[in-house]
Amino acid sequence: MGKGMSSGVARGSAGAAGTKNLSELQEYMESNYGILIGRSLERIEFSLAREMAIGMEEMLNEFPELRELPLHLEATLTGREAYAGATVDGGILLQPDRMRTTESTKALYDKDLSGGYHPEGTTYSNISVHEMGHQIEATLLHRQIPGNSNAAREKRLEAWRTSRVAEGIISKALDRAMPEWRKNSRLAASAIRSISGYAAVNASETMAEAISDVFSNRQRAKPLSRAIWNVAKEELAR
Repeated sequence: MGKGMSSGVARGSAGAAGTKNLSELQEYMESNYGILIGRSLERIEFSLAREMAIGMEEMLNEFPELRELPLHLEATLTGREAYAGATVDGGILLQPDRMRTTESTKALYDKDLSGGYHPEGTTYSNISVHEMGHQIEATLLHRQIPGNSNAAREKRLEAWRTSRVAEGIISKALDRAMPEWRKNSRLAASAIRSISGYAAVNASETMAEAISDVFSNRQRAKPLSRAIWNVAKEELAR
């Protein structure tokens, strides 16, 4: 995983979970959320593609502002030892060599989970939730650097590469969760590692893993994860 529940649908409806094939899923996600589901999803088991779409749908209920992006789901990530990746322009790209079937993906995720690489209490279903966590960062970047000129796109991409937005959110969250961190940076590093091993990679992964942690564990999530979730909510609501 890496950079690389919706207001428009009643909670009582089956939602994406009620779709029976890729065509139905494509129609449902585009009609209700404007999310494009690419034909490349034919490369993976439908139940797995649907599970990833469900994660996106549920995250849109939590963070409806993400609809500002042209979100799309594809199975086109290559050349990486990752389940999936996110792009600054709303893309969530699955790695079909690692996400071929539900059974194989679950086995790989469970192995990583047992090693502490992802937050306790999460499952393979959190893969798209994690990537939607990256889209929180992308949404805020598009607000800060609007426009479709080459210059604007380059500025967004550079800010995305350097985790500028995520670093700001995490700093604010650390100030709330443990204000003493500014005098002892090891406290921050320890709190980040407590979320998951992957959270320690960089600020963007810290943020995405924290979002995944709270999504699944709610009040049982790590204190820093909860603080990051709350700051992200506030930043999006501005």
